[in-house]
Amino acid sequence: MWTLDAKSYEKGTSPFAGQLGRKIVDERLTLQNISNHPDLLGIGFTNEGLPSEDAVWIENGVLRQLAYDRYTAKKNGIKQIATLEAPCLSASDPTSYKTQDLIKQCKRAILVTNFWYIRTVNLTDLTLTGMTRDGTFLIEDGQIATALRNFRFHESPLRVFKQVEAFTSPAEAVTSETGKMLVPAMLLRDFHFSSVTRF
Repeated sequence: MWTLDAKSYEKGTSPFAGQLGRKIVDERLTLQNISNHPDLLGIGFTNEGLPSEDAVWIENGVLRQLAYDRYTAKKNGIKQIATLEAPCLSASDPTSYKTQDLIKQCKRAILVTNFWYIRTVNLTDLTLTGMTRDGTFLIEDGQIATALRNFRFHESPLRVFKQVEAFTSPAEAVTSETGKMLVPAMLLRDFHFSSVTRF
C-alpha cells in the first residue's frame, strides 16, 4: 500500500509506473479506504492531519488511485487527497468460505497466520522479503497436520495476487508493521518461501 505514491509514479521508479487505469491484480480484488467502518477505528484524520476520505484504490483489479503528498497534489491540481489509513481489501465474488473451508481444499499446503519484518528487495516489481510468525502450520489432506518452523519468503504481492484460488470475506487483521485493516484469508498458488528460520 505504501508504494502507491504519486511522486515515485511520476519519476518512473514506482512498481506501478504506467499502470494507472490498468489491471494489476486479480479482477475480483478491490482495495478501498472506508473511513467510518466500525472495525477500523477511524479517527477522522491521517497522521499528516488530512481529513480521512473514502476512496477506491484498486477496483476489480484495476489501479484507480495514487497517494499524493500535499506538494505533489498541488502541483497536479489535486484538491481532494485520497487517504488509505482505513484499508479494506475485498473480493467481488460472493463467498461463504471460512478459513477452515480453505484448509479443507488443500491436499498439501502451508497455513500462514502472520508475516512480519517485511522489507523491499526489488522495488521495480515489488519483490518483498519477510518471515512468518505467530503460528505456521503444515496442511495435509485438508487438515492441519503439524506446526512448522518459520519461513523466510521472497515474493511480490503483484504476482501472488494474480494467483488467488479462493478467499474469505474480509476480516480484522492487526500487525505491528501495517496497523489495522480488513483483509480476506486467501488460498494462493506457488507462494515462494526461500528458506527456513532457526526458530
